[in-house]
This record gives sequence, structure tokens and C-alpha cells, in this order.
Amino acid sequence: MKAASWRAVPAHIPGERRLSRVMLLAGAVVLGAMVLGLFGYLFIQDVLAFGKFPQGVEIVGLNMAGLNRTEAVQKLRTELADVASRPLTLKVDEEEYRISPGELGLMLDYRKMVEDGYRRAWSVNIFERMARRFVNRPRAVYVSILAENNPERVKGFLDGIINSINRHPQDAYVDVASGKGVIVPAKDGRNCPMDRLRKDTDAALTTSRRTVNVFVGRTPAAYTDAQIGRFIVVNVGETKLTLYDRDQVLAEFPVACGSPSWPSPPGAWKIVSKQRNPSWSNPGSSWAAGMPSHIAPGPGNPLGTRWIGLSAPGVGI
Repeated sequence: MKAASWRAVPAHIPGERRLSRVMLLAGAVVLGAMVLGLFGYLFIQDVLAFGKFPQGVEIVGLNMAGLNRTEAVQKLRTELADVASRPLTLKVDEEEYRISPGELGLMLDYRKMVEDGYRRAWSVNIFERMARRFVNRPRAVYVSILAENNPERVKGFLDGIINSINRHPQDAYVDVASGKGVIVPAKDGRNCPMDRLRKDTDAALTTSRRTVNVFVGRTPAAYTDAQIGRFIVVNVGETKLTLYDRDQVLAEFPVACGSPSWPSPPGAWKIVSKQRNPSWSNPGSSWAAGMPSHIAPGPGNPLGTRWIGLSAPGVGI
């Protein structure tokens, strides 16, 4: 017969277990007290901050943290003074059309911007606010410009410039108003629908830049300045012919022009013919009465040794 096997149990084990439970309970009490203390601290901070803007609120890029609503309005009035006086500008190509805020009845609504930012900043529940304060992650709130204007004045301004913005294509031409030939470049036709212009303008009035880059559809001109090469300008007053290669003068010659009773016709004409040693035929005009019906080439020919016929009937150089 085998003897029974016995294992001794330390007499202090029950006491250790009791101590562990006590320590665990004490730790829980301390942790709970810390949590309640932190909650109370965050709650008090939230209460003390009420009435002022929390961190993370910007109105038109300006930090409002720590300001009450009255202080915020004053800050906006000071910092946005340049914006408030900035004109509305419409740009198309190299042209600009401007109008002052006063002419549009345009005013920044400072109080509305402040109230909107304040409402959004404090619209979250208290637990989220305390949690964000604990982790230092404030809620980001951004308020854009809010402004009021007189819609009828805006419409009147756009009605007044739409015909300058929209235009038919304009071909290139040579301007001789100064007595010299100057190439005037072609201009594309432009078209901007009024509803698109009004929409873009209304959007610009809610920005600090107040600038509209006008969208236009384009129609190319049929005849561009690149197509202009050599041309002749006859200055009747100076009885002088000048040959140009675009903006460069190649040659100048004296010429005989029409008389007061038979003046040289002004205009832009094309060269349709060129003759060397031409014959002259009497056109039957009063100034040619008594002249032969035909004069062969030679010293007595009124056309000289060269004739350049123009698209103007019976006119040449």
C-alpha cells in the first residue's frame, strides 16, 4: 500500500488576495478622481471661454481666437478697410472696367460674418469641445466675405459695359490719319453671355479681390496684321508716295495728285494692274476735252513711263 501524498498551502495566501483587491479598488478610486478632476477642469475652461471665439476660427483669414463678438467686429473693420474700399474690376484682354463700392451700394456685413463664425464655432456639443481642448485639436472654422449690394446698380453697370466687351471681329488695316502708314492689328470678335457675366460678377463680390476675369467666346478676324506685307501710301496733301514693308519705309517719290475739281479719291485700294510705257486713252471727261483720243507711249504721254492701276475705277499711280 502506497502512502498518501500531501502538499502544504502557505497560510498567507488569502491575505495577499485581499490586499490585491484593496489596491485595485484604491487605484480605481484614484483614476476616477483624476478623470473627474480632468472633466471638471475642461468643463470650467469651456464655461470660462463661452462668449469668446475659441481657437481655430478665422474670418476672411483673420484669427478671431480669444475675442468677443464686439472686438471681432472692430478687428474686421480695421483689417478689412482696404477690401471695403476696393473697386469691382472686370478684365478682358488688356481692358479693365472698374466701379467703386459706393456706386454699387456694396458694403461688407461685418456683424453677420462675426455671428456666423461664432455660431459655427459653438454649435458642437460640450463633450466634443472638451475632447478637442484636451487633445489641442480645435475645430477649424473659416468664414468667407459676406457683403450686401444693390442688385439694380450691379445690373446697370453690366448693361453699360456689355457692348464694349462684346464685339464683332475687326480686320487689320493700315491707318493713315497721321499721313503715315501705321498697321493696326486685327481684333478677335468676343461674346460673353450676360447671365454668365452676372454670375461671375456676383461671385467676385464675395471675395477680397473683387476681380472678374471675363470669359468670352472668340471669333477670329478674317484678315490679320500678319497678312500685311508691302503697301503704298499716297499723301495727297504732300503729293508724296511712300512704299512700306510693314513698318519700314523702303522708298519715297513725289507724285502728281488730282485737282480740286477732280480730286484723288481717298480710301484703301488694291493694285489691279502694272504697265511699263503705257498708252493713254482719252476717258471722255471734261478735263480731257480737246486732247487726242489716244496717246502712244513716249514723252508726251500723261501717264509717264509707268502705270499702276487701282481698284478705284479710272484711278492709278
